[in-house]
Amino acid sequence: MYRFWSKDVEFIKIFDLNHLIYISILVVTLITLTLKRKKVKAKSDKIRNIILVISVLQQMLLYLWYFFETGFDVSEALPLQICRISSLLGIYFLITKNKKALDIMFYFGLYAYGSFLYPSRIYPIYHAIGISFVINHIITILLPYFAYIAYDWRPNFKSFIKSSKYFLVYFVLVYFLNPIIDGNYFYLKYRPFFKEWPDYIYVPFVVIFTIFIFYIGYTAVKLISKMTKTRVIKQKQWDRIFSLFFL
Repeated sequence: MYRFWSKDVEFIKIFDLNHLIYISILVVTLITLTLKRKKVKAKSDKIRNIILVISVLQQMLLYLWYFFETGFDVSEALPLQICRISSLLGIYFLITKNKKALDIMFYFGLYAYGSFLYPSRIYPIYHAIGISFVINHIITILLPYFAYIAYDWRPNFKSFIKSSKYFLVYFVLVYFLNPIIDGNYFYLKYRPFFKEWPDYIYVPFVVIFTIFIFYIGYTAVKLISKMTKTRVIKQKQWDRIFSLFFL
């Protein structure tokens, strides 16, 4: 029970066995989603409901752990980590199909890629919060891809601008709140990188870097969408030629 629940369990290290298991689960889930994309689109609402149930259970596990193990320590337990905000936006989208919520969730959720590649203060796979972490981050990363397949969702430039503004509001909030409650939201207390940088350098760097990452995410989806569209058109052209000669 100690290994499953205690907050004193040692955090994982980058590319140790637990980290590799997390990455493997993500890769296998992505491959399955890609290979089964026709079935995903055909049964989109059923799959959406399954993801919703899993997301809600993950949130319940997370906050029950914070309540019983830490006494709901507000320095860690508030839903103010950017991936937790993404999870709540994802749940809202799964309930309502509101694509505006998914727009923001997509951009905010880009940080989940970083958490997977460079885990900071993450528990092992056999720990309650390790299980919560892997479920949370896989859904955060892959939910936009599911919506891309199932509901033809695409981010646009307007959503990039809006999400960047929301991020600035979020960043200002956690920057001033962290010292008051001794919090580590957005990992501003326990920085994974550039720990020696003063705030007057680190803060503008983080803001500029985040907006840059948001733009890269927008551009990448736009490019993938364009390539997919071109491939479909070419396939239809080849099918037409094939039918003329052989049918």
